Amino acid sequence: MTTYLRHLNALRAFEVAARHESISKAAAELNVSHSVVSQHIKILEAWFDTELFQRTGNRIKLSDDGRSLLPRVSAGLQTLKDACADLLSATQKGTLVISAEPALASLWLRRYVAEFCDEFPNIDVDLRPAWLPPQLGEDHADLIIHFETRLPMKGVRKQRIFPIEGYPACSPELAASLPKVDGKIDWNAAPLVHDNGREIWQKWYSAHQPGSQAWEEGRVYSDLSLAIHAAADGDGIILADDILCAQTIQKGTLVAVDDRRVHCVWYALASPKSDKRKPAADTFTEWLLNRISRLEV
Repeated sequence: MTTYLRHLNALRAFEVAARHESISKAAAELNVSHSVVSQHIKILEAWFDTELFQRTGNRIKLSDDGRSLLPRVSAGLQTLKDACADLLSATQKGTLVISAEPALASLWLRRYVAEFCDEFPNIDVDLRPAWLPPQLGEDHADLIIHFETRLPMKGVRKQRIFPIEGYPACSPELAASLPKVDGKIDWNAAPLVHDNGREIWQKWYSAHQPGSQAWEEGRVYSDLSLAIHAAADGDGIILADDILCAQTIQKGTLVAVDDRRVHCVWYALASPKSDKRKPAADTFTEWLLNRISRLEV
């Protein structure tokens, strides 16, 4: 038994790499380097004396032995997670202050915070929307979830949550009346909705409509939530996404009018270094990342 448990971290790395079929994605989820995950897998393969993955260039795919091992490792790790979560939900107490980018807080994070509080009733979460992230630490925020580019540069631990990939969308009524040339949207005359500047539409036009300066037109909103509501009301076309705009897309108040995408931003989570971090912050971080990995956002 002692020998088996000695490889617990390696088994965890194997499970994440197998789930993503990617060493890089596993490293990002575990917040370690690519080489650490690779070394864990090599240790397991030497221990089992078999290859767990088939490797083609930078790609990996489960071998027959790896595919046989994965379900039982996943079930065992989930049992450990559930056991720890059950005890923590009963014993861990305190207040957790989370500062988040306003649109993320209202359109996505709020629902997860409510779910977390149901599972951990002794932890009070104070969710504070903030366009400019505050300081981390005592008397400030315990966690910051914001645009990666706006997070503190030093003295923090950063973990990427998910990227935002934008595609043009608008209200159904506007979609039916958009200006067209030869049956396609005339992107030189299309009405645009911007959030906090014109940079993202500029990136989209540079990638997909080079030479056009139409991204310079359109109304600019200071907040993404306002921009989404404006687009749903028919004010123009917004660069929507499958995460923050999920509800408006599902309800049909926004419809995609072009499937060409552009990378907008990474959302990431920042917390203090380990010696200054609340235990509840670690619990929430692990819980949230686990939820995200299940959703594959």
